[in-house]
Amino acid sequence: MLALASLVAFVPLYIGLASGRTPSQFLAKAGALTEYRFLGLRIPSHALAAAGIGLCSLFSAMTMGLILYSFRKTVSTEIFLFAWWVLSVGFEIIRLIVFRAAAMGGSVYAQALLTRILLFARYGGYLSLFASGLFAAGFRSEKLGTIGAVILAVSLGLASAMPINTGAFAPTLGLRPGYAAMNMAFYAIASMVTVANFLFAARSTGESSYRSVAIGAALFLIGHGIVISQWDPAWLAAGFALLAAGAWIFISRLHAYYLWQ
Repeated sequence: MLALASLVAFVPLYIGLASGRTPSQFLAKAGALTEYRFLGLRIPSHALAAAGIGLCSLFSAMTMGLILYSFRKTVSTEIFLFAWWVLSVGFEIIRLIVFRAAAMGGSVYAQALLTRILLFARYGGYLSLFASGLFAAGFRSEKLGTIGAVILAVSLGLASAMPINTGAFAPTLGLRPGYAAMNMAFYAIASMVTVANFLFAARSTGESSYRSVAIGAALFLIGHGIVISQWDPAWLAAGFALLAAGAWIFISRLHAYYLWQ
């Protein structure tokens, strides 16, 4: 429901932005406003960045629907944890809400709080993927709720500790968090270890499906990194294609594996 809610919320927010009713001059002051020019067209970067947020909401809603449908056939811990990452992608709508709040002169404290919620969702999503890879690699625990609680606690701690540069917007419409390099390192390390765990699962079990799962994970993680960090339409299209293709491979190959167990 949250994934679908993010897609529904995107529509009026984007209409307000595209119609010009939402001021964007503050982005220029922050050095976060530019234009995309192609064949005489001049499209402001914030409109394209908002479209990228819409792609995140669309991906989250569609993929959660696919997961719910495919759960009728098989159930796996890996896909359950992957679903939390998919849900976190829908939380990118917060970037558009923060933009709207700033444009309407909203409190910088509220903007910072919303940004922390977005960071919390991102951290939680990547840690859920990390746990998904651990389960595939052989880690077993009957207390999935405990693992979920640890993920939530760590994500909350990281999001609370991260400084937020209020007023410093990125072209992708989000407030810039402090320690940007540390953030990128966290996402990169979690992504690489996740893919490595699925490759290890393929080697240790002799099951080639896990090799395809690792490829799918690599594709959607690269796609996600592109979609949340770019506003150029070519990059957004490429990122969304990688997201969709990677998620399809990941889900279909895991279900194919568990269907025959």
